[in-house]
Amino acid sequence: MCDFHNGVYFPTRAMLDGVSPYGAEYAATNPVARQIPFFSPSILVLHAPFAWMPLRVAEIAYFAFSVVLVLLIGILVASTIEKPIRWDLSLAVAAGLVFSRGGHITLFDGYFTFQLVLATFLAIHWGDRRPWLSALALVVVASKPTYILPLGFLMLARGNVKAIVIGAVFSIVAAGIPFAWLAAHEGNGDLVLGIEVLREQISDSQEIHRDQEDESPVHSWTRVDLLAVIAKWTGSDPKEAMHLIVMAAILVPAMVVLFQRRRRQVDDGLPGLTGAVILTTMLVSLYHQSYDTILVAAPLAGLLVGVPPYWKNWAGHWRWIMAVMMTAPLFNYLSTRMILGRVDSGVLVERALTSINGICLAVAMIGGLILAARQLRDTSTTD
Repeated sequence: MCDFHNGVYFPTRAMLDGVSPYGAEYAATNPVARQIPFFSPSILVLHAPFAWMPLRVAEIAYFAFSVVLVLLIGILVASTIEKPIRWDLSLAVAAGLVFSRGGHITLFDGYFTFQLVLATFLAIHWGDRRPWLSALALVVVASKPTYILPLGFLMLARGNVKAIVIGAVFSIVAAGIPFAWLAAHEGNGDLVLGIEVLREQISDSQEIHRDQEDESPVHSWTRVDLLAVIAKWTGSDPKEAMHLIVMAAILVPAMVVLFQRRRRQVDDGLPGLTGAVILTTMLVSLYHQSYDTILVAAPLAGLLVGVPPYWKNWAGHWRWIMAVMMTAPLFNYLSTRMILGRVDSGVLVERALTSINGICLAVAMIGGLILAARQLRDTSTTD
């Protein structure tokens, strides 16, 4: 439960007490590894009920809460594939999440990945039909910049403008209130001074996190984004600006495809090709860790069950390629400290093992874009 301690319980308790969890004073006075990175304090507000409990009780309650979230993700995915809901499929998806590398480490460490994944799925699923509910889901997604940045642009290209606009307003309010609360305390009543203090704390916190080995794109064994794979083999550590440039370059083709699909009213939703393009592009385009790979669970389930009509239209080799490329990152235990610490095969083998996830996701993204482009061509020919 180390991530629950470091990223949920103690930061939330500090925030409720008016102490900034982004600051060095917080890290020095609490049993945590370091201050939290830059994610919105709105996610801490969401976890406030756990912070009011004694630590051991909170750990048990949070683990139970995480199991419930796994089941809800399974139910949601099953409901998007087939109606009425197949409970065997719901439990199969939930079991797959538990046995996946991302699901296992999330349950073990206690990070809030399941909240982010469920909210991302709901935002995509409700994007067209229920924009207000999608906007509420986006408030949770917006708590982590590496989620909301690519998802926001992709949903805009898909045509979910109302959901994005409302979600942006809600997210500003949800983040602004606790930020103002912290700023007032950090500035001893001077809000402007407090905001400046928070800005410096967040900047320092980001530097501390970038210095961690598992955060560095060159040395990380958990990063799955394409830039991390490139950095690993070139040995160069890219700056923040390069992350954004690469993200933009990767997002553009996906946004064009989604925009054209919107114009032709071709959208098979979360478990289909639409979901595959959005979710693989999210993972490939910007900083993501191995636990985030559970995002591909929805389109993978749709592909394996074969209910969404567009998956059935493709030749078997295409379905196999997409299935393998999305399955491998979920169940790749080779890129873990447990394995890497016991295998002394040299630098090249270690780079290869730790690049599997990112390469597979990139191939899945490219495959999804090719299939989507072919689908648009076939639709145009039919018209």
